[in-house]
Formats: sequence, C-alpha cells, structure tokens
Amino acid sequence: MVFIGHDGKVKVERGLIWREDMRKAASNGNDGAGAGVANGEAIKQKPVHSERLTRMLTAHRTAAIQASMANRADVALAAMVSQLAERLLADYRSRSRVVVQINMGRPNLKNDAQNIDQSRAVAVIEDKFTLWTSRVEAVVGSDMSSFDWLLQQPQEDVLALCVSVSINTVTSREDSPTVEVSGLMSALSLDMADWWEPTADTYLSHVGKDRIIGIVADAVSPQIAHTLTKLKKEELIKVAEEHLSGLRWLPDNLKKVTT
Repeated sequence: MVFIGHDGKVKVERGLIWREDMRKAASNGNDGAGAGVANGEAIKQKPVHSERLTRMLTAHRTAAIQASMANRADVALAAMVSQLAERLLADYRSRSRVVVQINMGRPNLKNDAQNIDQSRAVAVIEDKFTLWTSRVEAVVGSDMSSFDWLLQQPQEDVLALCVSVSINTVTSREDSPTVEVSGLMSALSLDMADWWEPTADTYLSHVGKDRIIGIVADAVSPQIAHTLTKLKKEELIKVAEEHLSGLRWLPDNLKKVTT
C-alpha cells in the first residue's frame, strides 16, 4: 500500500493481506499466508501486563526520573535543548513521542497511578516544588519581577526543577523504555530498583497467579515457587511479596536498555 503520511512524504506499507484472502487461506489450511490466523483475524500474543498496569508502572518510572533530574541541571538542560533542537533544526514530527513537555505542562501522574503518593520519588520532587513555589509566589506579589529575582538565584536549581516536573514517560504500550527514556535513565544513572519494588499494591495484585509464581521462580528459586502453586491468590501475593522484598526485581518496562 502506497500513501501519503502525516509528514507529507510518501509511505509504503508491505506485507498486508486482504481480509478475504486471510479467511480463504485459513479455511484451506494453508501454512503460508494462513499461518497464525484464526477466524480471519491475526492471532496476537497476549501482553504480560494490562494497559492500566503498564501506565501505572511507567507513571512510577516518570516520578523517579523527575526526582533524579531535579538535582541534575546538566541533564535537564540537555533534555530541554534536545527538544528545542528537534523542533527547530530537524523534522521532529518523525521522531518518537516527546517526553520533555517544554510547553510548561506538568503531568498528573495520579490519573494513571492512584498509589503514586506513596512513592518516595514523589515525596522528593514535591518537597522541592513546594519550596520553590512559595519563593516564586512571594516574588510575584512584590514589586520585583520574577525575571529580575531569578537572575539572582542559583538558576541551575530552578532549571532542573522546572524541566524535571515536565517529564512524562507514561505509556500504555508494553515495551522496554524507548531510546529517549533510556537515554535519560542512563544520563541520570537511574536504577528503578532504588525507587520501586513489587509489592501487593504496586504490582502483585494486578497480575495473575502464574505471573507471580514465574517471577518468584526467576528471582528466588524454582523450588520455592513450586511450593506456592497451591496457595490462593491473596495468600500467594503476601508470601511472594515477602520473598521478593529486597531482591531488586524489575519488570522489563522499568529497566533501562543497555547497548
């Protein structure tokens, strides 16, 4: 299929099959074009995590990046300038989704993670945000302009805070972090195991028994995992949480990609 993309350029999509042909191939038992289809529809592999859980996990990842960046003005400046450079000097429309929202937006992570207030990362960033908010509001109500006042402040602190709270890596796609997100995590030396662990609230109650037992088998031992197979879900979650505590286990979408 040849068509015009959103960027105005010609796009070519190869390997497509008419739905009628897929049905015919499936009914004829064709192992070529009909392989991997059922009732005329392609068989999709079930994701490990639901979209809701994926958004919750990546909301916690976002909070950790924000908290880490709040003390790294060098990374904050590079992150902001990279977005400006792509917008002004390159065709940024063809790039991946922007994670630095330099339009002064601050994502509401609670929309995707109701338990985000329990995150240590949120506590770190809120302390800084509250401090600087009170300072700036005091200046706005005085005769001095915020611009003149900020010129007298340690600007790297303000820069790091303002850019960090604009970060948004929340997604419903179950993938490892994108190149952009992994780049930020690497620059910040961010290990999500320092900010998150699989508790009943943050993970275990949101996945099935087989997934929990599989995690225990990988992170602890297959023998211990086997002893948990007869437990009911509630008890399994409690026991698994105890076994996984302190082991720094992470799902793939919270790990930074290494090259």
